[in-house]
Amino acid sequence: MSSTKQITLTPFQQEKLEYFFKFFEPNADNELVEDSLAKFVKRILEYTGWDTKSHSAQECYEVFETFFEILFDRTAKEDASNHKVTVSDWWAFWSHLLPGCMGMYNFPIWLRLLPKTLFKIIDRDEDGLITEQELYQFYKDMVQLEAEEARENSHLAFSQMTDDGRYPLNLSGYDQIFANFLIGRTPYGPGRHIFGCFEHSVDNGPFHLIMPAPEDEEESESTIKIHKEKRPKRGSLPAK
Repeated sequence: MSSTKQITLTPFQQEKLEYFFKFFEPNADNELVEDSLAKFVKRILEYTGWDTKSHSAQECYEVFETFFEILFDRTAKEDASNHKVTVSDWWAFWSHLLPGCMGMYNFPIWLRLLPKTLFKIIDRDEDGLITEQELYQFYKDMVQLEAEEARENSHLAFSQMTDDGRYPLNLSGYDQIFANFLIGRTPYGPGRHIFGCFEHSVDNGPFHLIMPAPEDEEESESTIKIHKEKRPKRGSLPAK
């Protein structure tokens, strides 16, 4: 017997999180299943050109494997007979995670690693900065927007993400913007551009970044690790 899913998200949060869901599942099946992880990582390897044995590929796989395992495990707790994740399950998952969070530092470590991994995927020349061209390529090839839409959206997004070029789009800035994407309850701020897909009528003026809150020493950048429970593996890194 499935339990009633409690959705505490605003309509805008549901909309933008659905884009996040479709980023993992781009084939319009409206569900994530056991082999979705392998297909998703295969797309990343094709996009980045990372060798399957490289540190970047292995780290990427571990981050998303952990995320998928926790997502599926928590969904199964809601309904033990459910072996897939629907959009409704996805919303329920985030409804439990988001309340009370003010920044990425409030989230568990396995979630805090997501924007760092996405940043590495987008930063194709590995210079520590995301350019407008790299954002365009990400929108077009990974988010799968049409080329013209990707070009227009990347121009607006990059302008807002950098305050019209005043700030470089580095990892620190991207991390804050990703937090705005997850936590923001209204269509304001650059977080709405994370997956390049919003056309809301809002003020498109510059958005000023704020400094992140200090983190605990034991969870600092240099000591973040993935702590995985002893649970069955969902599969190995797919062959390229």
